[in-house]
Parts: sequence; C-alpha cells; structure tokens
Amino acid sequence: MKPVVPPKSEGELIQRARGLSGHTLGELAQMAGQSAPENLRRAKGWVGRLIEECLGAPGGNFAGPDFKNLGVELKTLPVDARGKVKESTYLCTVDLLGEEPSWERSRAKKKLDRILWIPV
Repeated sequence: MKPVVPPKSEGELIQRARGLSGHTLGELAQMAGQSAPENLRRAKGWVGRLIEECLGAPGGNFAGPDFKNLGVELKTLPVDARGKVKESTYLCTVDLLGEEPSWERSRAKKKLDRILWIPV
C-alpha cells in the first residue's frame, strides 16, 4: 500500500471508508505493510491507528479532529456479529476545573461536531 495522502474532501473520505468495507483487519494491516497483533485486547488503539493510516489521517495525538482539514473526527466502534456495540468509545478529556475554554472552542465540541464512525 502506498502512503495515503489526506483526503481533500468529505466525499473522498467517505469513498475511502467505503473501500475498507468487507476487508478483515488482517487484510487491511497487510495492505498497510503491518502485522496484526495476536491479541487486540493488549493492543488498545491499534485498530484506530490502522484505520487512520488506511484513510490518510495525518496521525498524531493533537487537540483537533483527526482530519483537521475537513473538521472530521474518526472513531472506530467495536461491534459484535449482530452489529451491537461491544464497548464504550473514548472521545477526549475535559478539564472540569475551569481551564477549558468555552464550549464553542472546547476540544470536546471540535471532536463531536463531525464524526466518521467505522464499525469494526
């Protein structure tokens, strides 16, 4: 898999996401030149990083959304065979002591504004 550049539009991001459908995590890892961990419970975050790489997210841990140029946050959602959610999903921390800016400028709002959910 060649290095993926960030998508230029929301439509391009959605098209890339649809292209992942039907592939196993092992197949996606192989396409990305990675090897899948033996136990995903011991590799928390690996699935999200893999999907980010496949979709062209710049990576890194910063305050804004994963696709900053589009204002889109990426979240993987573990589901069972029936599509039922298996666990809660982490968004970000919120400073409850008043250091956080107003809601309109907060990390949480920036991440919640637009989310691309990828069920896994």
